[in-house]
Amino acid sequence: MYEELKGILVDDLQMRAEDVAPTAGREQVGLDSLAAVELATLLSDRYGVEIHDYELLEADTVADIADLVAERRAVAPGATPAAPAPGAS
Repeated sequence: MYEELKGILVDDLQMRAEDVAPTAGREQVGLDSLAAVELATLLSDRYGVEIHDYELLEADTVADIADLVAERRAVAPGATPAAPAPGAS
């Protein structure tokens, strides 16, 4: 899930790829309150999970956010499977 999340942060939210690491804190990658709202919406649209922006802001690291998304996807009724990353075959 980390690689998928990294793709969303970099491609959709225009965060710098070199800043997005599993151990990076949300401040290090630029995940402020507005970006958290956007990320929560993207995650809902792509994966059918409900994650609130405040939950994203409470996460300590990017890996924590990835874990949260993975947990929600595992239990979400009707959640859609992850789409392959662009260019992946």
